Amino acid sequence: MSTCKRDLQVSVPSFHVDKAQDKGKADLSLWSKGTIQCWQQFWISSSVLFQSQWRKFLQLFGDDDYYLYVWDASAELSTELQPPLSISFLAYKWILKYKIQPGTNEPVDFQKVIQTAKVVLINQWFLTLPLLHINYYVKKMNHTMPDFSELPTLQRLFFDLTVFLVIDEIGLYYVHRLQHHPKLYAAVHKKHHEWNAPIAIVFTYSTQMEYLMTLLPVNIPAKNCLWFRKGPHIMNPHIVTLCTWYALVHLRGIKNHSGYHFPWLMWPSAHAHDFHHMTSNSCFGKSLVLDRLHGTDKAFRVYMARKKETEEQERLTQISNKLK
Repeated sequence: MSTCKRDLQVSVPSFHVDKAQDKGKADLSLWSKGTIQCWQQFWISSSVLFQSQWRKFLQLFGDDDYYLYVWDASAELSTELQPPLSISFLAYKWILKYKIQPGTNEPVDFQKVIQTAKVVLINQWFLTLPLLHINYYVKKMNHTMPDFSELPTLQRLFFDLTVFLVIDEIGLYYVHRLQHHPKLYAAVHKKHHEWNAPIAIVFTYSTQMEYLMTLLPVNIPAKNCLWFRKGPHIMNPHIVTLCTWYALVHLRGIKNHSGYHFPWLMWPSAHAHDFHHMTSNSCFGKSLVLDRLHGTDKAFRVYMARKKETEEQERLTQISNKLK
């Protein structure tokens, strides 16, 4: 009799546990279906909204693919100068605590900035603009110009951007390392490193040779062209996707050359590229994934570890002084 009671006492809780687990699985399944339906509705609603706004844009500015492809992109690329130029002169007290190399460019050498801006403008208008025209006419001759009347779906937009990001990361890492080769560095890449403590405008400050090495694969859809940064030609994206990509690249470049580390901004930190300008032999990539693979981030990791130790010691010292 006592054995039966013990069995009964064990089986009852087990029954309740199984029932609770089944209920939990059902609730999770219901929540998952609801979440998926919400996202699907979001995709549909967003697509309808964006498409209606795009049609209004085309009605207002016209749907000529030449102006959309060449001049809209040129208008966006012109922002290579204005925002970085403004950010370069930031010297407010509240922002200086985020400066990676304290004491540098305080104040910024105005004459040096003017010379840098001249090079940026020459690269932008005498190299980028002609390349955009060549790209446009090559696409027209090859009948590969995409239809701009309908926006891409958000899924296609994010997929294209992901492809661009992966190809860009791989290509830029190896080309950047090539530019640091002793036989190429002085003629190709040294100008960019004139700023050991970079400012935002340095993002596109380079020799014409380096600028062409970076932009030529993006703007010339030739089969024998270097494959790196060929994402836009592989995917043949909508102009909105292309402009979105340009905007992301510029924002990333401005952030990496700003000379500031803002904790609230997305990874990766500007610390890595700032360290690259200090040393010239580490951190060649953007995300540091390939740097970790090839071991070209070892010095940077040592530097960051020491920096954290120093900051922690300073913090403890401040606390100790307050307690005295």
